[in-house]
Amino acid sequence: MNWVSSVKKSDFLKWFLTHHQLKNPESRRLLEYIVKNHHIIGNLSFTDAIHPKERTIIISSIHSDEPGFLYYHNNLKTEDVSRAIGSLMNHPADKIYLILHFFGKQSNYKYTQLIEPSRLQSIKQYEQSEKDAKAANFLVEISLLKSQINKALDDRNEELFKELANRLKELQNT
Repeated sequence: MNWVSSVKKSDFLKWFLTHHQLKNPESRRLLEYIVKNHHIIGNLSFTDAIHPKERTIIISSIHSDEPGFLYYHNNLKTEDVSRAIGSLMNHPADKIYLILHFFGKQSNYKYTQLIEPSRLQSIKQYEQSEKDAKAANFLVEISLLKSQINKALDDRNEELFKELANRLKELQNT
């Protein structure tokens, strides 16, 4: 998980507000409130995953197909911006997640730097790297066996050749 400074978060939100018109105009007031309060922005994490049990805010520009504003907290969902603002005012030290939807977000380097990988994404990446490592080890083992088989043939060692060929068959069948 990357640590992102409050300055970077604040600078990006200011840029976002300057360059994007929001579907829900009240969302602008919420983002401006976050930018002005350093203790809130310090507890803010940009994400692409909804955390329904935790405070998660979703804001979309007019160029997005996503809903204009959603707020999740304790498995409740609302479109009421004032509930999110009230929550920030009453609990400024609590963690808050922010998902922004806007045209070009996947290729926006400033935004992608801010995204905190979700736990599920991290687990999937780990599982994939484990699978890749096993596949690579399997290929290396087969390659070594084939090399040993060739050497056994070159040395005319029939017994070793049969033993290695059987081991190769077993490996390929697993």
